[in-house]
Amino acid sequence: MIEASLPKHQKIAAHLRNEIENEEFIPGDKLPSEKRLCEYFKVSRVTVRDALKVLEKEGLIYKKQGLGAFVKEDSHKPTLVQLTDFNEDMRRAGFSSSSKLISFRKVQADPEINPILGIPPEKPLIRIERIRKANKNPIALDITWLPASYGQLLLDEDLTNKTIYQVLEEEYSIPITAGKYSFTATVADERIAKYLNVDVGSPLFQINRCSRTIGDKKIYFQKRYNNPKYVHYEIELSRIDEKNESSKEGLPLKEFVPKFKF
Repeated sequence: MIEASLPKHQKIAAHLRNEIENEEFIPGDKLPSEKRLCEYFKVSRVTVRDALKVLEKEGLIYKKQGLGAFVKEDSHKPTLVQLTDFNEDMRRAGFSSSSKLISFRKVQADPEINPILGIPPEKPLIRIERIRKANKNPIALDITWLPASYGQLLLDEDLTNKTIYQVLEEEYSIPITAGKYSFTATVADERIAKYLNVDVGSPLFQINRCSRTIGDKKIYFQKRYNNPKYVHYEIELSRIDEKNESSKEGLPLKEFVPKFKF
C-alpha cells in the first residue's frame, strides 16, 4: 500500500515502479504518455515529469526524444548493488519515513569503535541515537558513531526528516561512496525493546555498517537493530557474468534489497 502522505510525484513513481517490478511493463515497453498519466492521476505535467525523473534516476526507465519513456533493459534485475539510505529505501517501497532523535552527544573514545573508524584511540566521538519509522511504525533503532570532525557538521541539522547521507552530501559535498556491512541476529534488551515496542528478548536483525567517502576515508559506523516483523532482506545471485558465460569463480551478487511489510 502506497503511503498517502507521500508527495504526489513520489506516489506516481511508486505506482509505476510497482507495475514495472510486477512485469506489467517489461523491458522495451513504452510507458503511458505524460498526457495520459496526467489524466489518470489527475495531476499537472510538472508532477508527472518529476515522477519520471525519479524512475530515470533509479535506472528503471529511459527517455527517447519525442517518443516518450521506456522501461529499461534489465530493470527487473539490477546488475549493480546500490548503496542507499533509509529514506531512499522507504521511498522506493512507497512508504513515508521519519526519525525520532533520542540523543546527540559527544562521548569518550570507544575501544571498539575508534579502531573501526581508523582514528586515534584517545579521540572523542559523536554518538547519535535515532528511532527510524516507516508509515509511523518504529521499525529500527540506529546507533551511529562519527569522528568529531564529521559529527559537528550535523549539530544544527534536522535529523528527524533528513538522513546523515543527505546532510553530508547535499550541504557539505561529502559523498558516501562505499560501505561495509555485517549481519547478525540478536535480541532486544530492555532499552531497545522500549524504543521498538517489542518484548525484552525479542529477536532482532542487526546490521553493522561502516560508511566511507572519497579516498576510502571512514565517515561513520552504525549499528541498526531492525524489527523483523517489518523488514527482511532478499538477495539475488547469478551464475553467469555479463557476457552470459558460466562462472566457476563464485556467485556475483546482483541484488540486495530490503523488503517491508506493515
